[in-house]
Amino acid sequence: MSLDPYKTLSVDKNADLDSIKKAYRKLALKYHPDKNPGDKSAEEKFKDVSAAYDILSDPEKRSAYDNLGSEQFYTRGTDGRGYQAPDFSQGFPQFDDLNDFLNQIFGGGSFGGASYGGGASYGGGSQKRGRKRGPSPRKGRDIESPIRLPFLDAARGTKVNVTYNTPSPCPTCGGSGTVTYGTGLRGCPECGGSGKVLKGNQITVSVPQGATDGQRLRIKGKGEPGEFGGEAGDIILVVSILPDKNFKRDGLNLLLEKKVGLYTLLLGGKTEVPTLTGRTSLNVPKGTQNGAKLRLKGLGVVPSKGKPGDMIVTLRVVLPVRISGEAEEEVAKLRNLAPVEESALDA
Repeated sequence: MSLDPYKTLSVDKNADLDSIKKAYRKLALKYHPDKNPGDKSAEEKFKDVSAAYDILSDPEKRSAYDNLGSEQFYTRGTDGRGYQAPDFSQGFPQFDDLNDFLNQIFGGGSFGGASYGGGASYGGGSQKRGRKRGPSPRKGRDIESPIRLPFLDAARGTKVNVTYNTPSPCPTCGGSGTVTYGTGLRGCPECGGSGKVLKGNQITVSVPQGATDGQRLRIKGKGEPGEFGGEAGDIILVVSILPDKNFKRDGLNLLLEKKVGLYTLLLGGKTEVPTLTGRTSLNVPKGTQNGAKLRLKGLGVVPSKGKPGDMIVTLRVVLPVRISGEAEEEVAKLRNLAPVEESALDA
């Protein structure tokens, strides 16, 4: 036989071993007989690229080819017996899948004359047809994504649409990373030679009521795809809660500040306050102090499981803006009739 291994693999004569391996991997995957059953042309091309890799991956064989030239190398190799290409007369190596085949090439030994763990050897050795256990299944990576929720939606529970990207086989090159250009191969312009592109996905996620800031919600099986039959990863949503103009939280308790008039505090009365489900009436006892905290049982955050919290309302007095002369006289009378104890002022 006689071939130019550099042209066969479409690599430069100064190509390093990594470039040679990458070129061979793409071509071997493309022409392997398991992928092209009954295609004699593909079978011959597979033999050629295998022979080319056998030469260029071995420093001694490569040096002999470079120094002796094509015809001299094939007829008078460095061992005096000439070059012998990998022998497939007994059939091609059998593997669980092509990924396993390529893994064996680059992970378990050198090609040509060397035996792989499963017992298949090529070149001058015996030709055994065996099957080697494939790579272990690998779970896909988890995808972490933040979600920002309005305060009330987090407290009440809600549904949100989550958009995210996962890698998938490139539609242009079919996942090989290369495309045919003229009579040779080149890196795929769509995926940059990686064989993968990002695919947009969207799912609707139910956020449980009572979600807290920083909480991590895990959605099983919606992350990156697994490898070698492994399960997909998960999506992890990290909750970030936006502030609300009325409410704050203390665990499951809702905190609210409510402005009330001076006379409601002095004489008692009712005032309306917002809740998670609407508005309700709050009873203010007479003589209630400014800054007093009133508790509404069970009107706080309701968790998906367990007892709900309370609403705690802090009252803030609102004083009259303008006082007429007559009103001022009446207030002076009130000060005498209902004086404030000095000790209360220091509290």
